Amino acid sequence: MEPWYQRLWQKITRLDWVLLVSTLVLAGAGVCFVKSACSARATVALQSLWVGQLGFVLVGLGLMFILAFCDYRKWMKLSPMVYVGMLMALVLVLIPGIGVARMGARRWLFGLQPSEPAKLAVMMILAWLIGGNVERFRNFKGLCICGLLAAVPAALILLEPDLGTALVLGPTVLAMLFAARISPKVLGAGVLALILTVSYELTLVKIAKAEGVPKERSEQILKWTGLLPHQIDRVETFLYPMRDPYKTGYNARQSEIAVGSGGFWGKGYGHGVQHRLGYLPAAVSMNDFIFPVVAEETGFVGTTILLGLYLLGIIFPGVIIGLRCNDNTGKLLSIGVVTLLFCHIFINIGMTVRIVPITGLPLPFISQGGTFMLVMMMAMGFLQSVSIHGRSTHAVSTDNLF
Repeated sequence: MEPWYQRLWQKITRLDWVLLVSTLVLAGAGVCFVKSACSARATVALQSLWVGQLGFVLVGLGLMFILAFCDYRKWMKLSPMVYVGMLMALVLVLIPGIGVARMGARRWLFGLQPSEPAKLAVMMILAWLIGGNVERFRNFKGLCICGLLAAVPAALILLEPDLGTALVLGPTVLAMLFAARISPKVLGAGVLALILTVSYELTLVKIAKAEGVPKERSEQILKWTGLLPHQIDRVETFLYPMRDPYKTGYNARQSEIAVGSGGFWGKGYGHGVQHRLGYLPAAVSMNDFIFPVVAEETGFVGTTILLGLYLLGIIFPGVIIGLRCNDNTGKLLSIGVVTLLFCHIFINIGMTVRIVPITGLPLPFISQGGTFMLVMMMAMGFLQSVSIHGRSTHAVSTDNLF
């Protein structure tokens, strides 16, 4: 038997170093820009929030390496317990007196947001179940089981309410099911139904909020959407961006100004005007709207580098890790992580430049948020674990997905 230090060295050499360096650079940049955004806060305590973010980065790195150096298949065997535990946490957070409500949403439990690790729990149990026996799930029954496993936590997250987090579960699960070739026709029908649902909601809000529509008629149409008032406001801002630039459309408008005013080279680190003068509210500039801070201070060059790190340093290596894995569980886990990251990146940046409606989704590794940072680091740990252990001879699957 090889000495432990030789086994450890072998694992270190199998790390995906592009992925690792990109993760470190992005997390470090996140702390820096959170510090810049916090500088506009009113009190010393709020201005020092970046210190807590740095602490979560360091703890997250420890979790990442723990997950990376241990075979991911061992973690996947624990997925049923993790999944049940997350469901219990999602239920507890909805109970008054246990879950903590902030800004109209009940999302916090003991200082953490259970909805964030719930994303990992769903990916883990699907990868474990489908990867263990792909053929058993390649039918309508298998699709229903997978859909139910994703729908239960999504429904609980919607009750918080947290529409953005629930929405990213959809594409993530669909990508994993598509990769496993589970009931393609039914899956295609599901995608079509999702597109029609989104079109239905947008159309109703557009009709209800059009000029000249009587108030009673507008209220009746909006009831058919099933959306909450603040969600309707966000969709209306997306459809009619200049209608209310000083209230519901204020954040989006100031975000666009910040992104556009950065120019080619940016105004320099710590010299962003929009957030330092309070035009881009301090309450959002360090989390959901941190991309405008980056864009204003680093300009086109900085944002291009940021997008390059995401695409070439995280997304592309993650896909390659999945393709090289000899085990279906590892392949599906990699697909899930990459899709989740892509959805967060696309939606967060998209909402700041008005490509998509505003949702409360943070930017991976950059936005302030302890639970989210820990989950992103754990996701990177799973990818690194697949990179280290997924090409071993005992991981060969008789029914490769790719």
